[in-house]
Amino acid sequence: MTVGNMASLQISMAQAQTKYGDQLDKLNASYLSGSKLNKFGLNNTKATETLNDLLKSSKFKGKDENFKSQFSDLYKSIFGIKVDDKDSDTASAQSIKTASAAAGNAAESIKSFADGMKYGDTVDIDSYKKQAQSFIDSYNAMIDKVSNSDNQAVLQKGVLMVNSGKVYSSALKRAGITVGSDNKLSLNSDLSKVSAVNIKSAFGSDGFSSKVIQKAEQINTLTGGNGMFTASGVSSSSSTSSKNDGYVNNSTALKELSAKVKDASGALKEYAAGLGSEDKSYSVEDYKKAAKDFVDTYNSFLDEASKSDKSTIRNRATTLASGANAYKYSLQRAGISVDKNGRLSLAKDAELAKLTDKDIKYPFGGNGFLDKVNDKADQVKSLASSASAMSYNSDKTTNYAYTSGALFAVYA
Repeated sequence: MTVGNMASLQISMAQAQTKYGDQLDKLNASYLSGSKLNKFGLNNTKATETLNDLLKSSKFKGKDENFKSQFSDLYKSIFGIKVDDKDSDTASAQSIKTASAAAGNAAESIKSFADGMKYGDTVDIDSYKKQAQSFIDSYNAMIDKVSNSDNQAVLQKGVLMVNSGKVYSSALKRAGITVGSDNKLSLNSDLSKVSAVNIKSAFGSDGFSSKVIQKAEQINTLTGGNGMFTASGVSSSSSTSSKNDGYVNNSTALKELSAKVKDASGALKEYAAGLGSEDKSYSVEDYKKAAKDFVDTYNSFLDEASKSDKSTIRNRATTLASGANAYKYSLQRAGISVDKNGRLSLAKDAELAKLTDKDIKYPFGGNGFLDKVNDKADQVKSLASSASAMSYNSDKTTNYAYTSGALFAVYA
């Protein structure tokens, strides 16, 4: 668990205790009454009735069903409330270890599949569907097992994992996968609009698959496993026949381009910031010079980063391309179009002549797209100058270069 996750969990628990402390004390006390006890020596019926009363009380007025469900699940897991015979079947450590290993393997496989794609690749829908369904089935099976664990450390990792699913729900949706109200995943029937960028954003390095690998590794270790997973049975399209096909060691070029794209974005931002003053108004010639330099340098930087042999750098390229698409309407206002792969192109002079000061300042003033580009340029430069914190062994098992200390906490 990261320091941030730990702090967030503690704050949430403190807030819950402050708001619902009296009801929770009543809930806890109800365990001690009655005669029908569960495996923890606690009374199921009375505890469940008290929890239901709490959820229906004014304390929860206005709260949506998802919030109520999360609250209910959290306290059921903490206090050991089991509603029926099916739920009372606690999952064994062996079954959780097996399920987490299967999910970890499936996550490694779809991550390898995503990392093996290039931005302009045509998606082999059948191959992707096979990968995605395998991952979904294994992930859902692990969620089932973890939710029935009596190991609080395992339950905690499970909560963090499903919360990651909510964080990545938009990226997963673009990749054709829906996160349900029960935290389970389901594959959409129509995958025709899923692009290589969508798949890489959701499942490439530092995507949702990486989070699942991390949590599955921790759960697997907690239940007696070795936390090592293998990417097996990866189905590749003809354009993704090899994970490293076409990738090169271009660290030197990337460091140079990182500096150039920052210079170009800085010049364009400075130009935009000065518009509207008494001595500076919009000029097609001046804007075209600054914008073209930025567009050309940006495209070169994106292209170079996308073919790096370091998956962490390729992931930065993916997020940069996704960011460009997120800003495409504001960029379009400034005469810059964004294609499906995140590359930019500048409009013709006739179109640029129609622009105004406000059109230029809208996307390039303040904390906007240019700042996002600068952030990614800094990250790529840093990654190009040092080894990745995570690499792969020859058999595609995950190898963490750091297993303790502050850097490990970032990846935990």
